[in-house]
Amino acid sequence: MQSKKYDFVLISLKTKEGIEKLKEKIFKSFDKLRVFTKEPGKKQTDRPTILEKGSTAKTLAEKILHGFSQRVNETKVWGPSSKFPGQKVGLNHELKDMDIVEFKTK
Repeated sequence: MQSKKYDFVLISLKTKEGIEKLKEKIFKSFDKLRVFTKEPGKKQTDRPTILEKGSTAKTLAEKILHGFSQRVNETKVWGPSSKFPGQKVGLNHELKDMDIVEFKTK
């Protein structure tokens, strides 16, 4: 059921229907990004790093470890901000919600 006038999510506490939509809607209201990291040759992490909208790959690297961005020599991105999976990007690349980022260091 949708309303053109109001923006709401219907949920059922018995069947748990709509709970995931509600969680997504609440998260989007905070204007934050969920970005996952992965090590080369491994799967992505289970828990995302939360960043402000407009954050870059450099912001993520510095959140992981202060000064880490200076040791990065290659960055790859999978997800909404990439043109194709595993795209090589610079540290100034702006990230989007649900991106997966891989850093290779010197």
